Amino acid sequence: GGGIQVLQNAGIGVHVLGQRLSNGENTSSDEMEAAKDCSNLVNYFVKRISPREGPVEKLEDVITGKKRRVLRSIAGRQKSANKMQQIPWPKEESIAEDDTKSSEFAEDVPLSSRFLESIDQALWDHEIVLLKLNKVAKKKKGAKIIGGRIAEILDAHVAQ
Repeated sequence: GGGIQVLQNAGIGVHVLGQRLSNGENTSSDEMEAAKDCSNLVNYFVKRISPREGPVEKLEDVITGKKRRVLRSIAGRQKSANKMQQIPWPKEESIAEDDTKSSEFAEDVPLSSRFLESIDQALWDHEIVLLKLNKVAKKKKGAKIIGGRIAEILDAHVAQ
């Protein structure tokens, strides 16, 4: 829409990834990877903020027991076929061993935006994902609490 030209006319140097630089060099593979990541980020962000037609219902009101059972069935088939997208707890976010044993800790465990973003992206791409929370919650109750928190933030549903 002419935005680049406006910036250049204002004396601002604009470098478009994927094009040859003024000194004749090509953009690096790192820059191309960054451009791809930025494109994906914008794509998923637009999907999340785009207005929906009609009244917005809470997901919990829409998902019935029958639908929940179907989701678990699909997830079970994908998992047994080794085709389910799995997202592990981030390695850089270490949790003290004592904390992982307490289900009360699960209510306060910090959820990084990067981790949430990776889950959101996987949900848009695959619709059903498996979160590996065993490094942050040793008990099922804790994993269920964390999964519920993530689902609420991302407007998703926990099938299991």
